[in-house]
Amino acid sequence: MSTAILSTIQSQLNFYTYTIVMAAGNIGNIFVLILFTRQRQNACSIYLISSTIVNSIYLTFTSFIQLSPFDYTDGTTRAFILCKLRSYLAGVLGLTTKTLIVLACIDRFMITNRRANLRAFSTPKRAKYFVCFFCIFWPIFGCHAAVMTTIINRQCGQFGIYSIIYTIYVAIFVGFIPPITSGTLGYLTYKSLRQRRNRIEPVAHHGNNANAPIRRRDRELLIMVMSEVFVYIITSLPYPFILLEMMISRNVVLNKSIQYTQIELFIFGIALLLVYMNAAAPFYIYIISSKGFRREFKQLIMNFYRKQRGQPTLQRTTQHTLTQNGTHVQ
Repeated sequence: MSTAILSTIQSQLNFYTYTIVMAAGNIGNIFVLILFTRQRQNACSIYLISSTIVNSIYLTFTSFIQLSPFDYTDGTTRAFILCKLRSYLAGVLGLTTKTLIVLACIDRFMITNRRANLRAFSTPKRAKYFVCFFCIFWPIFGCHAAVMTTIINRQCGQFGIYSIIYTIYVAIFVGFIPPITSGTLGYLTYKSLRQRRNRIEPVAHHGNNANAPIRRRDRELLIMVMSEVFVYIITSLPYPFILLEMMISRNVVLNKSIQYTQIELFIFGIALLLVYMNAAAPFYIYIISSKGFRREFKQLIMNFYRKQRGQPTLQRTTQHTLTQNGTHVQ
């Protein structure tokens, strides 16, 4: 395949895919916000609401960056600032939303744990503190990208030794730590739920069905957690590997062919797109994997339709709502 064909495919893929993902993701994020803000506030919903807001900002900004041609050839202050913001804001927003996902996974692990002190640690006050902390931490910690990113030979990027440091930084904090942490927490949550189910089942065999709703909520929570973590790991892992490969080839391979470089850039573009799609995926993961979420979404649409026709809205049932599925342990 010629480099011209790869370049054309990449250009068309970026234009159409980023536009579609941004539109679909923001629509889905709006529904997630509506459904979770209707629920009683708790730690899990705070993480998900905060992550949804950051996801929407990330989707919009990254799509704008990918689709807008920036001219760095004029050497003006405007071009210099745009160059720095392009790297800095995308990195900060991406790291913030990934951290919030990890925090939600930690919270889900704690609330399904049999130890009361861990369950008690999951509170709305602590969740708000962690959200505020990391919304301040990442802009400060990631400011090196704004400082070191510059324009050289009419190209915006990272150069010299900092390009190696930046590649390792992104690979670790974007590609390795979030999926590995989420995967580990998903496994621990699975074990915790299995232990709870094994303790509950003997009681149910003796004719007490009071714990049946707990088992349903546990199974639904497990499916949601494992589905989200699975999609996240699958879509995130290619990114650090292609980053590291590009860094190694840039410093080891002396005379890379144009075709080799174009293939690298094409794979990098696909990996970056997969990471981008994570910000648009939660609504669709939840609606596929969670009966409670589908029930809430269906009721939301039905109530909207009934309002448009001047009919009374349906009352929400609270005993099996999505937020309770994700936060209560009885």
